[in-house]
Amino acid sequence: MNIAELTRIIEKRAPLSLQAEWDNSGWQLLGAGPKQEIGRVLVALEMTPAVAQEARDAGAEVVITHHPLIFDGLHKVDSNDVTGNMIYSLIRAGISVYASHTPFDRCRGGNNDYLAALLHLQDVALIEADEEGYLRVGYVDGECDIAEYTQQLVSWLGLDRRSLRFCGDAGQPAAKIAVCTGAGGDFIYAAHQAGCDLFITGDLKYHTAQTAKALGLNVLDIGHYGSEKIFTDNMCAYLRTMMAGGSCEIIASKLNLDPFDQLF
Repeated sequence: MNIAELTRIIEKRAPLSLQAEWDNSGWQLLGAGPKQEIGRVLVALEMTPAVAQEARDAGAEVVITHHPLIFDGLHKVDSNDVTGNMIYSLIRAGISVYASHTPFDRCRGGNNDYLAALLHLQDVALIEADEEGYLRVGYVDGECDIAEYTQQLVSWLGLDRRSLRFCGDAGQPAAKIAVCTGAGGDFIYAAHQAGCDLFITGDLKYHTAQTAKALGLNVLDIGHYGSEKIFTDNMCAYLRTMMAGGSCEIIASKLNLDPFDQLF
């Protein structure tokens, strides 16, 4: 496996043509040519100093992340700040970094399809009102209310129930459900227009929650991390399938990258 082959495999599922205008997916650091052979790839939600160390310890030549290492624009590389120090350390270790962000949110089999599958939704499809292609809608197999469905969700996703936030009426039936990984507050009108009983997303803002309440849309905020930590398992499974019988080892990061801790 070489750099060019790895790039082709990633972008077969999540082509950069799906990238949002504001995004920065693709190679973040690339220290060798397309024919460089790769023996180990580490997959993680994002690059942190701990992930950089994990990659060095594992002997990985490449790290694939969901969130870009370089995102808001990089005007200088300063080893005295967090990002600059990581870039220096990764370059010194000869580690390249690729990010598949919005392309992996939008693509078939990406984050949103995978989350819908983990939530046991049936007849999953795109929501037509979402022209950007992030939202998925599906149906609960059976009858339950939102509170009962949420109890199952916590188990399916391995979440701490204390990290969840909800606005609406948890006693209402849960039948038609929309999902959007990451920060999906911008799509509450699309979810409402689609007639969903519940919208599951992360990073819901105060005023957005007030709007959802006024619309009568039930929204469950499972957190940015809670909705996107699934990236690692999903990407690893895809790469291992595509590289079956090959010599490249795909390693899933073992780190808990949730920056928030529970006080009580």
